[in-house]
Amino acid sequence: MTPKEKAKELVDKFRQQTDGIAGYNYDDVNKQCALIAVDQILNSNYKNTLTDLCYKLTCNELDNYWQEVILEIEKL
Repeated sequence: MTPKEKAKELVDKFRQQTDGIAGYNYDDVNKQCALIAVDQILNSNYKNTLTDLCYKLTCNELDNYWQEVILEIEKL
């Protein structure tokens, strides 16, 4: 999944939770929630739990992927 696709997927997951609430447009809230989720991933110990994936991608590439997801969320 590309960073752009992952960004859209994350924002859409939060959108499903806020759609229809008081007729307010929660797009900015959904984006902020998605950014918080990615920040939590980057600050977690995920690299140690993804050792198999780290053999295919370097851990630095994983960090770069999530940083690109952040940029794509901000573009939405």
